[in-house]
Amino acid sequence: MKQLIETISSCTLCSASLPLEPRPLLQVHPEARILIAGQAPGLKAHQSATLFNDPSGQRLREWMRIDKTSFYDPRKVAILPMGFCYPGKAQSGDKPPLKVCAQQWRNRLM
Repeated sequence: MKQLIETISSCTLCSASLPLEPRPLLQVHPEARILIAGQAPGLKAHQSATLFNDPSGQRLREWMRIDKTSFYDPRKVAILPMGFCYPGKAQSGDKPPLKVCAQQWRNRLM
């Protein structure tokens, strides 16, 4: 699993389709008991290299009744977006995640 995560973390498959440099973000561990399946990291997540590092993440943690330390512990919570990199802005919100991440990595991660 460690090697797979390292490979994904350096992935550049979709770099030509991204508005910013690829920065694949995911949080996985075989012992995680909770899996959050998201769409793709937002701009704040991309900039900070931390998933759900925005008001929606705060709301999600409150809704789940989980503290930030536990939320960012990969042995407790896995966060597996459909796309691992920020896809760019759309007219309303962010663009949808690129399909290449799910096609290339999802089955191997699951």
